[in-house]
Amino acid sequence: MLFATGVLYLIMMGTTFSSLGVVLPHMIPSLGMNFGQAGIGFTLLTLAAGTSSMLPAVTIRRWNARVTILLGVLTLLLAYGTLAASPTPLVYYIGATLLGVGFSMIGAVPALHILGGWDQQRRSLVFGAYLAMGGLGGALWPTVVETTIAGFGGWRAYWWTMAGLIAITGTIAVSIIRERPVESAAEILEDETNAWTLSEALRTPQFYIIASAIAATYLIASTVNAFTISYLTLIGVSTTIAVITFSIQSSCHAAFPLLMGGIAGRVGVKALLVLGLVIQTIGMVGLAKGTSLPVLIVFAIGVGGGYGTIFLATTLSLQEYFGRTNYPQIFGSNQLFTTVAVLGPALVGRVADLTGRFDLSFFGLAGILALTAAGTAMLRPPVRRGGLVPANSTG
Repeated sequence: MLFATGVLYLIMMGTTFSSLGVVLPHMIPSLGMNFGQAGIGFTLLTLAAGTSSMLPAVTIRRWNARVTILLGVLTLLLAYGTLAASPTPLVYYIGATLLGVGFSMIGAVPALHILGGWDQQRRSLVFGAYLAMGGLGGALWPTVVETTIAGFGGWRAYWWTMAGLIAITGTIAVSIIRERPVESAAEILEDETNAWTLSEALRTPQFYIIASAIAATYLIASTVNAFTISYLTLIGVSTTIAVITFSIQSSCHAAFPLLMGGIAGRVGVKALLVLGLVIQTIGMVGLAKGTSLPVLIVFAIGVGGGYGTIFLATTLSLQEYFGRTNYPQIFGSNQLFTTVAVLGPALVGRVADLTGRFDLSFFGLAGILALTAAGTAMLRPPVRRGGLVPANSTG
């Protein structure tokens, strides 16, 4: 199950957020777009991924997680085909929006629901390995894009190649994926006893503290991906060093979920979440201050490793605090808060236009992370009215 869901996650992460920005310079002249028009597609991708995050919960409840992933594969196949055949910017926008919907349907909501059922004893390590595969896709795919475009004759060939790739791997993965059947009435009773409903979870402060953490790290990720290279070259860092720094950041994003998944059971999910936020705060300060390679390495490890750690910790926290039964609905609702990420590049770009500086915005984002870390440090497992403590109350 881990291999099947993880390979799909790797491809999905690589061909959406880590791919579109690399393909766009090749698409812009062909479709007659300016940079503003091209950026609208990236905004639509982000909005679609955030606003459709509840859709997998609906399809899992109506059918199951396997059907949900199949629908995600078909959506990505349609997205790649639409992008490959785009004659105008409008069709490109439709393709980018479909990418965002496919991102939700094939990604963490159904996959973690499946994986949580198969291996609850090593859940943190399994979740970490799954998220690490997604991070690996993000780190590898810019090279895949350029190699495919150079080798197959253009950006349209790249998207057609991705359509073939998802058709083959999706068929194999869906043939493997199964949800673990409930083995006894005792398991059903335990799930129902521990499970919070979505409406109950929405009435707890813990839900919003976790949501603020994932929203903050998505805000950082979107801003860093948009401006890091431009900012570093602006302050005198060579393009080579800037690219190396960005590669280290992507590698840490891939490695940290697996590393932290191995220790999550010992330190607890709250400590893991606070650690991720603190690491990322330090990383953003490093980015704001950094012109030397050592400081930039602090940035790369902090932002990349913090992102991987925070995403792992929030997924574990939601299942630990609110149970597994209604996890897809609760996780999907929590992911709605990530739509705030679309504001990051726009606001930071506007501040840079007015002041000629990026460091002010980066210090501000570090402050948001620090405040979120302080709030998370007070996190406690939620308790239902009447005193019932859900799920695993450790951490």
